[in-house]
Amino acid sequence: MRRGSRMEDKGSLLIRGGTVVTATGRVPADVLVRSGRIDAVGPDLGVGEADVDRVIDASGCWVMPGGIDTHTHLAHPIGRLGVTTADDFYTGTVAGAFGGVTTIIDFGLQEQGGTLTDARDHRFGVIDPDAIIDFGFHLIVTDVNDGVLAEMGDLIRSGFPSFKVYMTYGDKKIGDDDLILLLEVAGEHGGLIYAHCENDCAVTHLIERHLAEGKTGPAYHATSRPPEVEAEATNRAIMLAELAGAPICIAHVTSSGAARHVADARARGVAVAAETCPQYLVLDSSVYDPGAGCEVAKFVCSPPMREHSHVDALWDALADGSIQQVSSDHAPFRYEGQKTGGCDNFTQIPNGLPGIETRLPIVFTEGVASGRLTPERFVELTATAPARLFGLTEKGRIEPGADADLIVVDPEREVEITADVLHSDVDYSPYEGMRLKGFPTWTISRGDVIIDNGVLTAERGRGRQVERIPIDPANLP
Repeated sequence: MRRGSRMEDKGSLLIRGGTVVTATGRVPADVLVRSGRIDAVGPDLGVGEADVDRVIDASGCWVMPGGIDTHTHLAHPIGRLGVTTADDFYTGTVAGAFGGVTTIIDFGLQEQGGTLTDARDHRFGVIDPDAIIDFGFHLIVTDVNDGVLAEMGDLIRSGFPSFKVYMTYGDKKIGDDDLILLLEVAGEHGGLIYAHCENDCAVTHLIERHLAEGKTGPAYHATSRPPEVEAEATNRAIMLAELAGAPICIAHVTSSGAARHVADARARGVAVAAETCPQYLVLDSSVYDPGAGCEVAKFVCSPPMREHSHVDALWDALADGSIQQVSSDHAPFRYEGQKTGGCDNFTQIPNGLPGIETRLPIVFTEGVASGRLTPERFVELTATAPARLFGLTEKGRIEPGADADLIVVDPEREVEITADVLHSDVDYSPYEGMRLKGFPTWTISRGDVIIDNGVLTAERGRGRQVERIPIDPANLP
């Protein structure tokens, strides 16, 4: 099953005079696009302006694969709080496009008592009319039963090879007994379990203790979910995957302990991959200052930000390959009217930060521009590895035959971040005041210029479902 716009992209485009940056190298080269795909890459393609519909002069710029964000929450309801993320699939994908994202993988939530197929079909109805970039989604498994286990194989083979599980979070939580069943079935059919790892017993105990002691303000969210609860659950999930002989991806690694468990498992040959997110790379636990009152609610996410030593450990893990991708975990809630609902009780604050538009610029600025990462590693973390990890066959590379998903970036252009300059439907940015490089001048999706020197040119609903294949553990990045 593949949905979305089925019309063949028309026209041709020449991106001339730039430096093409891929996961394997940099080279001055032109890129020729025809009918939505990359036709040729090279320094002298023998193509003139009369031979194509449009020429983009990329002199002084880097031409890179469009960003792939495999962790977004658009139009995502939080049932227990009666709120939904502020961005729908139009505003969220518009924001992504301005930040250089050309593909997202979001989530389809299985209702208790429902099937995964129902979750898939419902999500299509929400995404299809709105997305301006290409999309897929992971299916969130909340109710494990024989019927669910039986339908997983067909879903994997039809382009839905990844399944999100929560080891905490109330009615979304699944236990170890169900987790190992899911791992076994996924491993048998070429699926991938994508796990939110926190020890639910410990989190529940700490929350109850905080509330009993009157520690109810937003700042106490972080101390109710310390690094140890993440590290323990990460290790447990990896061990269960190892027992099942199945691959696993650890979502949003925030701590040195969790990163170390991933690295140790990979060293002994376990098929485990991991992601981290920009907020854990540039923010730390100082944002949870009790003296800041309700403003702290802007930074409530799970897992929370950590002490600065963990920030350094994550950058080291990105550089040495222990963590393979950076996703946004874009879960946008407005401060006024959504986050502020939990000023007196942190358990009532919807968890999550906006970040789809700032993901690439943050990693570019704090990684490439600062010298922590090479440009090639930047491309690997934000495009090429996500494509490999989640089975996107046509994305994440610049070579003939691939989808023409490209960004053209002036590496010296800098933007000061405020909520007003961003495009998400949120009234704040957690990165307010930061000066970031890496925003694209042009964003190109399947050959269509959808951001044209700061102007949105894409039609609502032009996005289509991405092709995804079953996951071969041997191909994990």
